[in-house]
Amino acid sequence: MKSRLQIYLITYNRRAKLEQTLNSILAEDSPIKDYDITILDNASTDGSSELIQESCTKHSNLKHIRHNVNIGGNANICRAFELSTTCHKEYAWILCDDDKFDFSNWSEVENHIKNNVDLICVSDYIFPTAYDKEDKAYQFFQMTFVPASIFKTKCITNTVLMNMYDAILTMFQQSCLTAHIINNNGTIEVLKKPIVHNGLHFKDKVDTESLSFTRGNEDVKEILERRFCTSWILGFVNIISLLKNKNLQNECIEAAITYKDIYGNWNNFYSCLYKDFFSFKKLNYFYEIYIKLNTNRQFGVLTYYLPFLLKKFLSTIFSLRNSDDRKQKIITILGIKFYKKRNKK
Repeated sequence: MKSRLQIYLITYNRRAKLEQTLNSILAEDSPIKDYDITILDNASTDGSSELIQESCTKHSNLKHIRHNVNIGGNANICRAFELSTTCHKEYAWILCDDDKFDFSNWSEVENHIKNNVDLICVSDYIFPTAYDKEDKAYQFFQMTFVPASIFKTKCITNTVLMNMYDAILTMFQQSCLTAHIINNNGTIEVLKKPIVHNGLHFKDKVDTESLSFTRGNEDVKEILERRFCTSWILGFVNIISLLKNKNLQNECIEAAITYKDIYGNWNNFYSCLYKDFFSFKKLNYFYEIYIKLNTNRQFGVLTYYLPFLLKKFLSTIFSLRNSDDRKQKIITILGIKFYKKRNKK
């Protein structure tokens, strides 16, 4: 089986987490301890590179690729997918450096590989019930989690890879592959028992700073505005545009927004959308999200915003305030400012 599956592990400046991950996948009882594993090190500076080198001397199946500069976490994911096209193996699996593993159900993975399944989903924390594991919307949503997918390398076509690099700013470049497989009626199987669990769901989760989309930038003042303003929901509504089925797009949005660790319900979503995006500076991003909602949800957004819109409209056409020198008042009517001297008393 190890001749059919290549493993990649992406990392940057998480030495302690990386050590836990390596100990887990290289443990004596790990079924993948002898598989070929390539570690893509994004120019770490915290001792991670030295840890990887030390591990490589102990395990001949490990390979260390250290980038000369930090290319960004999402580009590193794309790089792993790109390398999978040259590994000469039927399947590949991309791991992150901060998750938890339970390999007691590995035999089910092997069975799916023997049956030539296109994509094997090895995580299941998104699915509300076992029945939902057959639902394409929930499958798509679950596989936004990078290590959730063991995939056929032949599915990484030129178009898929180009889309991945284009989608780096969405944070969901890995979902280009899932969309491609769904659009082409490929086979997807979700394990009855998960193997990989999202490390963010545990008490020792990584700190907020290490989760930043801009992590590794030397100068935060030179970050592209689009990248700086990207949020989970903005990236998600952009990536689902790759799905050809419009109804499925709506189902994906419903599944994601109501998920307990995203917004939980639509009212929370409306509130966050208004707070985070409803401003002149970010109105274009607001529109990108709004336009992807179905008609009923669009109406819900407008209904929620109507009191705020009315207040902003009225304050725009008429306002009364003191000027800076406090000697006169400014009256704004229909955008025209009139100045009135204040009474001495």
